[in-house]
Amino acid sequence: MLAKKRTTMLETAAAQAASPSPAETMLSRARQSQPRGEYVTLPMVGRVWIELPGTEPLDEIEGAVYAAMAGHGIPLTVTGSPSFDNRLTALTLAWAARNPEDHEQRVGTRDQWLTLVDVDALKACGIIYNDVRERLAPLSAPLTDEEFEAIRLAHEKKSPTLLTFGVVSLWNYLARTDAPPSSSPTMSSSSGPS
Repeated sequence: MLAKKRTTMLETAAAQAASPSPAETMLSRARQSQPRGEYVTLPMVGRVWIELPGTEPLDEIEGAVYAAMAGHGIPLTVTGSPSFDNRLTALTLAWAARNPEDHEQRVGTRDQWLTLVDVDALKACGIIYNDVRERLAPLSAPLTDEEFEAIRLAHEKKSPTLLTFGVVSLWNYLARTDAPPSSSPTMSSSSGPS
């Protein structure tokens, strides 16, 4: 018995030594130093931290919503859309709304968000959540005046360095320019006067 117990302990220790610990990567360090969320005030709850979920939690949330819809016999059609949206909002908030003093602690459980929060308050909380997502979206980060000027000059000179600015910066540059669309008709190369 003692030999078996010792073997088991040795096997466990060997397995623990062989299994790699979670690797620290540039992405994991960036996520720790730059959390994706912000403090907001939600109806009924007050001040909270909204943490933006990654793909895996969102997939789990959507899977749970689809399963619940099927379980309640609610079709995934236009008529079932309000129920789908309400449940998706409740489950997303159950994951995202955190204690402002301890971001690991959730404000409420899935069941609490589904049963204790009325539909109108839930929709208001959902609007606030979506506002956080929009504000923190990488495409919404404004260009500095220096970045804008550098892109403008590269564009003006038709410089190949324009390609080095990246899609997000170029998108922000275009969004910030007030150039109206061309009002003159354009002809495709295949069409012309006959």
